[in-house]
This record gives sequence, structure tokens and C-alpha cells, in this order.
Amino acid sequence: MTVIFLEPLDVWMFRDGRPFDAGQAHRAESRFPPYPLTVQGALRAYHLAVVRKDVPFDDAAAIEQAVGPADGWGSLRMCGPFVARRTAGGRVELLFPPPADAVPSGEGIARLPAPASPPEWLRTNALVPALFPLWEVERERAERSGKGEPRLWLPAPALRAYLDRKAVAGIAEDTIWEREVRVGIAQDSARRVTVEGRYYEAGYVRLAPGYGLLVEFAGLEGWPERGVLALGGERRSASFEVVQVDALPPAPDPLPERFSVYLATPAWFDCGWRPRDWGTLFEGQVELVAAAVPRYEAAGGFSLAGNQHRPARRFVPAGSVYFFRARGAARLRQVRGLWWPSFTQWGAEIGFGVAVIGAW
Repeated sequence: MTVIFLEPLDVWMFRDGRPFDAGQAHRAESRFPPYPLTVQGALRAYHLAVVRKDVPFDDAAAIEQAVGPADGWGSLRMCGPFVARRTAGGRVELLFPPPADAVPSGEGIARLPAPASPPEWLRTNALVPALFPLWEVERERAERSGKGEPRLWLPAPALRAYLDRKAVAGIAEDTIWEREVRVGIAQDSARRVTVEGRYYEAGYVRLAPGYGLLVEFAGLEGWPERGVLALGGERRSASFEVVQVDALPPAPDPLPERFSVYLATPAWFDCGWRPRDWGTLFEGQVELVAAAVPRYEAAGGFSLAGNQHRPARRFVPAGSVYFFRARGAARLRQVRGLWWPSFTQWGAEIGFGVAVIGAW
């Protein structure tokens, strides 16, 4: 397994799920952190261009053997990407997305109260009969939130404490990166002139010094200790370095009677925010009792091999939290070849649905 820390050499651009072509839309937005689809493509492109120079670019069979098919992952197994930073001691540590069940607590955040039986007066049209509400009394929320809830990213020790229902401090999102808008105008490549009236804006991401992305992967062997690769829109540059980091905590085996699943990366399910059958993700019987899920995110990407856009999918955002009750012995299903807990029905092999299990 190889672990690399990617740092920007300029601004980065990671397109969101909306189509954009100069002249058809006037603004392109960036998403940060990028989706695993973007990073796995960058890793495979670098592997072909630098590590496996013996593979002809016009030999589709050789390319597929080296890095896998255009519509699959081959032998690649990737965990991430995660936002990360260099510490004062030179180590690299992961930062986890703001949990969806967080409320302000002093200068930090704390979890919403544990799911409880709903009051008799509550009526809901939830599709899950046993779904309990997660809430905070509005007056208390207003008193504690002040000017608004902070978006705090959590180092691993803070995340573990948070999942144990302790108030924690985090790192404000606006100190990790800021958005930068640049303007441009469409060009006629054949005539090498600009096109009148085709003005557009593009949003970029500028990271603070010491921050970047961390990715763990296997199946692409022979990488150098350091290098530079193209990442994201406009092939912006990123330097990388092979590093050592602490492993993600494994899933308890068996799962506790009451447990929560926190998504460190986005996940996809066949029924929107949940699967039709929890048996696709668990061994044994579990019951969903509460969930904190923000608005879905759409992502697709572009296939260089097919020279076309991939179909867009709706993903559950990172930071979402699900609360379960196990009925007897239950286990999270392990996807073959993965060294981390996974909670998704698609894309687990390249880092979708990376999960951290807690209690409630």
C-alpha cells in the first residue's frame, strides 16, 4: 500500500456536478475536497505517463492490463481523498468533514442528543417505521450558535472524542481553503481568437500553506517517493510525497447493540439516502433509528477513453451520520481487497463510503 500527500503548486479546480461549457453557462464552480473519481483518474494517468512508460498510449489492451478498464477499477484500491495537513512536527494528519449531527458547544461542537422515542404528538411520513427524530430545542440552539453554526473539520483524535459524545474543538473550514474566482472568455481554437460575448467565470480553490489531500492506494506499484502530477480541471499541478499516517479505526466485530456510522467520504445507495435492503451492507439484522443527512450532491466526471461525460449520480455527502440498533450479532460487510470499513453500494474500491463506527 502507498500513501501520498498531495499539495497544490497553484490553485486547484474540481468541478461540481453541473455541466459547463463556455457559451452555454457563464459560471463554473469548484467542489472541495474532490470526489474519488477525480483522484483515481489522476493516479492512473500518472502511473501510465511516468511509472509505466513501456505501455503504448495507442494500445487499449495494454492500458487496461496496466491500470484497469475505462469503466472499472481493475486492481486499483484507493482510500480517500481526505483533507490533510502537516503538523508542526512534520507529520501528516487527516482532517474529517464536519459531522451532520453537530451543534455548537462553546468554541467547538458537540453531537445532538442521542435518538429517543418520539413524543406521542409527533406525526411523520418517514418511510422507515422506527425512525426517531434528531433535534435540538430551537431556543437552546439559538443561544449556543450565536452568529451561525461553525463548519469545523476534525483531526482523528477529535473525531473519536466527538463520536464518544464529548465536545471538541476543530479547524474552521475558512482557514483551510478559500474560494477564488477568475474570469475568462471562450476561444475559437481553429482561428486562435476570442469569441465575442462568451465571457465566463470559474471558481478555484486556494489552500492555506501546509494543507493538501491524502490518498492511500494499492494496485499501482513502483511509484517514486516524490513527484508532480496533474490533478483536476485544467490539469493544475500537485506535488506529492510518500508519507506514513495512522490507520483508520477498524469496524468493531461484532457491532455494538447501538452504533452510528459516520461517512468520511460520500456514499451512493440505490434508494437515495439509504439502500433498499440493509442486508447489502450488514451481516445480521440491524434497524435504522435516526439519520442526519444533508442535501444530496451530484457527481459524474469525464471519461477520456470514451471522450464523453459519465452519467451523473446522486451521492450522500461526507459527514452524514446514521444511527442503528443491532438485533443480535451484526457485522459490517467487508469488501474484498479493502483495508478500511466501507458503507456504500457503489465505488467502495476507489474510496466512496469510507466509514467510522461510533456508539450512541
